[in-house]
Amino acid sequence: MRRALLVLTLLLAGCAGGAVTFAPTPTPPDATPVRYDHPGGVFSARVPPAWVVYEQNTTALAAAFFSLPGSNDPALTVAVANLGRALDSAAFAALLNDYQTRLRPGADAYVEHDRRAMGDGSWRLTGVRTLPGGMPQPLNTFVQQVGTHLVVIEAVVPPEPDQLAALQTAVNSVRVNSDSHLEAADAAVLAAASLPLDVTRLHAWTTPEGVLFITGEVVNRGAELAARLPARAVLYTADGLAVAEAVDTVMGHALAPGGFAPFSLRFGQGVPAGAVRYTLTLGGDGWQPGPSDIVYGPDRLDWIDESRFDDFGRLVISGVVTNVGAEPVGDLRAAAAVFDVAGSVIAAGYSDIAAARLGPNESARFEIVIPEMGGAPALYTVSVQGRAAAGGGEP
Repeated sequence: MRRALLVLTLLLAGCAGGAVTFAPTPTPPDATPVRYDHPGGVFSARVPPAWVVYEQNTTALAAAFFSLPGSNDPALTVAVANLGRALDSAAFAALLNDYQTRLRPGADAYVEHDRRAMGDGSWRLTGVRTLPGGMPQPLNTFVQQVGTHLVVIEAVVPPEPDQLAALQTAVNSVRVNSDSHLEAADAAVLAAASLPLDVTRLHAWTTPEGVLFITGEVVNRGAELAARLPARAVLYTADGLAVAEAVDTVMGHALAPGGFAPFSLRFGQGVPAGAVRYTLTLGGDGWQPGPSDIVYGPDRLDWIDESRFDDFGRLVISGVVTNVGAEPVGDLRAAAAVFDVAGSVIAAGYSDIAAARLGPNESARFEIVIPEMGGAPALYTVSVQGRAAAGGGEP
């Protein structure tokens, strides 16, 4: 069964080649820790069977992200790179500094609190990461050399004693296979150790009428298209009671590797009494990352656009899209994200283009109307996508 790829918990007040495997590893029903082996044979660990794992397996980087039951926000990350040489103490100390300030994913939102050598030859780095929305997340990071391999283990400190004990057991069980076939690479490859889908430029805001919006962008750092990606926000009270939810699909047909797409989740009833936080989930049970059809973007489509405010104060983004490919394209959709000066997404919208299909060198107009925004607009982006049209095919 597919599981959601990412869960963010936020406060309402703050507003070289390879492949990525999205599917969780099947697990047996009992709670006894089981041996997990990375598909590249680079490392193993013993983890509770109910944990969900997502794997990153490239020629130069082996990583796995483990989530506790009921959450897909990784509690444990293991990443291994082969530096091709063993580092002396001075070079290793310099690498620790470089990792903490530059190579660590999300380094700009992380503050180190303490650093100390452990008895097994590793270093433990304690610190706090600030999640989107301002929530602090305590982290323990362990860095160690095993021959020419560099191992980085990151553990989110849980509040529950039983989860903490399970996490400690998993951390201590990580074993690296020094004979595995991992290409030698610079330590900078560790910066790529992250989940394939991530949320950025997040903004929660309300209209004068009290309607709550949660807007942002999703970035695809993986190697596969992510089509028809669901996004779901749930509002919770302080005691964990779910009081409202909103579900929609990330705008556009698909996120290409390296691509961005906006989303806008609307709570028409506003913020229910007692709601103090929310979770934001991408994916979901039954969702598949790859599309069943071909999605075209800037490789086949070219467009120009402009914006204006109409008599009702709505932002209107209009333009013309042209098929610059050799085959017809249909099912055309234009999506827009609007940003404030801080770079947050303050509104998003899309429009299906009326033209049923565009042949080579044919054009069509589009218009996206955005009636409400959560701030003063500073800039916007537009993307247009389509699918293979009837009567056309791959050249």
